[in-house]
Amino acid sequence: MEKKSLKNTNIQFKVFLILSVLYAVLIFYLSSISSFGDAGSGSGFLDIEFIRNIFHYLSSSDLNFLLSPFYIFYKQPDKLVHLILYAGFGILLYYTLKNSPNSTLHNHALLFAIIIGTVYGASDEFHQSFVPGRTASFWDLAADSTGVIMAQAVIFIKEKLCIRDRNFSLSTK
Repeated sequence: MEKKSLKNTNIQFKVFLILSVLYAVLIFYLSSISSFGDAGSGSGFLDIEFIRNIFHYLSSSDLNFLLSPFYIFYKQPDKLVHLILYAGFGILLYYTLKNSPNSTLHNHALLFAIIIGTVYGASDEFHQSFVPGRTASFWDLAADSTGVIMAQAVIFIKEKLCIRDRNFSLSTK
């Protein structure tokens, strides 16, 4: 049974490693594109006009207080794209490391996912400095890192809730 479990973990590690590498290649490809079009036109990667309409509606209602944490995304919508892309990357990195045969990577998957995701974000920003029409930006790196950290926070909370639920169900039996 132990041998089969070890084999499944090794297969899971390889699958998540391949997915993480493919996702990193996707990010690299997207940062190699000179431009996604005018950010305000809605013809780019994300329909910015739709987001701006939501902001306008909420700002004219009693729900204005909900906008404060998201104001940066209204002013610089590309940060939302960075955050979402790197949150996905952070999830893949975590599951790759959690299934790693290396015990240090397995036991500290959250920390190493943040480190690897942030270093990859920094290398991606450096890469963008060579792409015509693109620039390297500290704020883009901050959005990348925030996406990875938010993914790790969600995973951490999910794992703690699952452990608590598992302990609760065991204590009620």
